Amino acid sequence: RTTLLRRSRPRSMTRNLVVFAALAAALVLPAHGLAAKAASKIGGYPRALAAYSKSYGKVKPGTWYFREPAVLQKSFKELARIYGEETAAGMVEAVPGALTFNPMNFAPTLEVFSEQFGSDAARGMIIRNPGLLVIPPSGPSGADKAPPIVLPVSYIVAATRPVGGLLLFVLFVLLGSGGAGPH
Repeated sequence: RTTLLRRSRPRSMTRNLVVFAALAAALVLPAHGLAAKAASKIGGYPRALAAYSKSYGKVKPGTWYFREPAVLQKSFKELARIYGEETAAGMVEAVPGALTFNPMNFAPTLEVFSEQFGSDAARGMIIRNPGLLVIPPSGPSGADKAPPIVLPVSYIVAATRPVGGLLLFVLFVLLGSGGAGPH
């Protein structure tokens, strides 16, 4: 009987259930554990720097993630100005490379996303997925060209980050596998 039910259920329904489960987990789980980390007694910049050093501490000069300490601090200050010190520290703990992104794009990119999704939604989206900070506000791959799916995907990214990139990859494979060919 179970086999009959599985065979009769369309693939799109299965994919929808997977997406619903991922989104539900994102809403139930605190985004990157920011609430627990905010209670930390360590200041925002030292926490962010520790996360960066843990991931990129032995990076050689001239490579993508190498930045002088003054540049890292400037990036953090801009994040803290926009999102608040504790939230900025949590964002860097989630994506340590965020300190290497161009800080001149942080506010303009948020502004562009705010025009598209609304201020609160855009802010939450970037907090859930700080990797979006690498996107320039405009240009061929700018925030102004971002598809609407960027917002819901931020929930999936936040929900799968604690488990690792493998779960995110599997979700995208499952979502994409049913799109080709007849069902």
